[in-house]
Parts: sequence; structure tokens; C-alpha cells
Amino acid sequence: MNSGILHPKMNKPTVFITGATGFLGSHLACLLLKQGYRVVAMRRNPLSEGLFPKIHQFHQLPNAFQPQWVTGNILDIDDLCDTLIDVDVVFHCAAKVSFERKDKDALMLNNVIGTRNVVNACLKNNIPKLVYSSSVAAIGRAENDEPITENTEWVESKYNSQYAISKNLAEQEVWRGSEEGLQVTMVNPGIILGFGDGATGSNQLYNMILKGMPFYPVGGNGFVGVEDVAKLMLYLYENNLWSNRYLCVAENLKYQHLFNQLADAMGAKQPHIALRGIVLHLSTMISKLLERLGLPTPIPSDTITSSYQNSIYQTIHTDALSQFQYTPVRAVNYYALLALGLLNKDAINQNN
Repeated sequence: MNSGILHPKMNKPTVFITGATGFLGSHLACLLLKQGYRVVAMRRNPLSEGLFPKIHQFHQLPNAFQPQWVTGNILDIDDLCDTLIDVDVVFHCAAKVSFERKDKDALMLNNVIGTRNVVNACLKNNIPKLVYSSSVAAIGRAENDEPITENTEWVESKYNSQYAISKNLAEQEVWRGSEEGLQVTMVNPGIILGFGDGATGSNQLYNMILKGMPFYPVGGNGFVGVEDVAKLMLYLYENNLWSNRYLCVAENLKYQHLFNQLADAMGAKQPHIALRGIVLHLSTMISKLLERLGLPTPIPSDTITSSYQNSIYQTIHTDALSQFQYTPVRAVNYYALLALGLLNKDAINQNN
């Protein structure tokens, strides 16, 4: 293992995080360090900690609050077995997130095989517990706009993206680990918003709207702040909520409503063209053509198609999560945009 400065308290269990250099993993690592956990964090590049330094600064943690970095890859089972030593629980956040068809093989490799390796390494090294970050994409689709719950069954559909398929298969690996004696729990976040690198994920959405994106999807989805996803993962672990999956959605919102909120906060023009009818058809066709030609597309065709749907999420675990409080999506975006330097002065004055 590579040496690192650990949290000075070191009076709590040892936590191992995959994906600790990424968006969710960095926020989770900072939360665990702040709570006094000894954190061992995996990175693929021995010379880079990815997003972690930026997220660490965002959370204003003391410099002494650092994980112990280890170099490895979830696609290498030997790496995992060599580093998963004297660990009490694994938080598995590493994943490939993409809705581009060209990334089909990479999604299956990273999300399915990678998760299989994590599960097998836990079993081989007698690591007793695994907390997994899945996605609402891995859950089935409800009919007639009925709420989607943790029990909604997966069905084969042309609307299932390759990302959704890979996360559903990854969940099956986790449940297989449970059958073989591993204590598991998982969160299924909606679209994750919050402070990141300013260029990818939800931060890419911020920049698209800032530049005056004219289109808005007519559907809706579940949204949640990245810090709340990290907090729920820790909440499940600390409250011994095992053998289930838990929806992690702060609010169900129409895309138009969210996009207008963001546009107003940044002083940008609100999107004004609905992605429906001929506009939806042409946008999908153009995106598919660009994908077939191997050219970059602003929005993947799978994303355009699924954005027409209005997905509403509702947890069945209201009693177990009764003490857990979500941050309103508006506040999540306000603080993210403020930290990224994208918040309009008028929006700052309105929130003071």
C-alpha cells in the first residue's frame, strides 16, 4: 500500500472506497474522513488523485484529513485482493457512466466485470460488508406513469440504455455475493447533481444551459445531490440496513422546471423548444446518424429517447429512512453553481 496521512482520530472502522477519485467517491471519502473513519482509497493512476483534491477543498477539510491511497484497478482481481486487507467495509462507487452506444463494451467491462471482481475479492479476503452505489436506471419501468419503487421489476425494453443494462447486471453480481455470505446494501440514486469538475456529469448540464441550450425534454426524472448520496450510503451502513436496495431521490422534477431554475440562477436564457413530435424525431435521427458515423453528438440518442418519459420514484422504505433528510435540489444547485463561479449575482442576492 502507498503511504498516506490518515484521519487523526482513527477510532472507527476501516473503509475501502473504489472510485475515490471520481464525483461521488470523492464526496464520500470526504464525508467519511470528516466522520472519523480510516479511509483507504483506490486510484488507477499513482500520480493523480483525480477530483479528490478539488472536492476536499470544497468541503473545507483540514489538510491532515487524508485517505491512504492505494494504486489498483477493479478490473484486476489480484489488485483488489492485494489491497483489500484489514478492511471492515467496502464502499463500491467505481463505475463507467455513459449513454453513448460506442461505450457498450466499456460499460459491461467496468460496471459488470468490475463489480464481479469487487464482490469476489470481498468474499476471498473475508471482508464482511459491501455498500454499493447503483442507479435508478437499474430498476424496472412502471406503466401509466405509476411510481417506480425498489420492487418494480426489470423488464426488457428498447428504452433500456446500455448503461441501465450494465447497472442491472452489476446488481445481480452484488446479490450473488449476498447469497454467498456477504452482507450487502445498495443505493439507487436518481440523476446526481452537485459540485464536481465543472465539465462532466451534471456539471456538463450546467454549462450547456449557461451557453443557451434551446431545447428541453418534456419528461421528468428523479434528482438528488451528490452529498446526499454519500450520506445515505453511510446512513445505511451505520444503521445496519442490509439486504435491500434503497432509492435515493430528493425530488421528482420535470426537466423543464429544473432547466428553468438553472437558467434563472445563472442569468441564462431559458430553454424554449420542447423535445416532442417532429423535433424529438429529428433530434433522435440526427444523433443516431452521428453515432453511426463515429462523430461526437451533443446528446446521445438513448438520452434523447428516454427524456420523453416521466419517471416518478417513490421509496417503500419510509420507516427505515424516516430519520434521513434530503437537501432540496434548488439548494444543491445553488451551492454547486456558487462554487463553480457560475451563479448570477441577482440569484445570490435573492438567496441571501
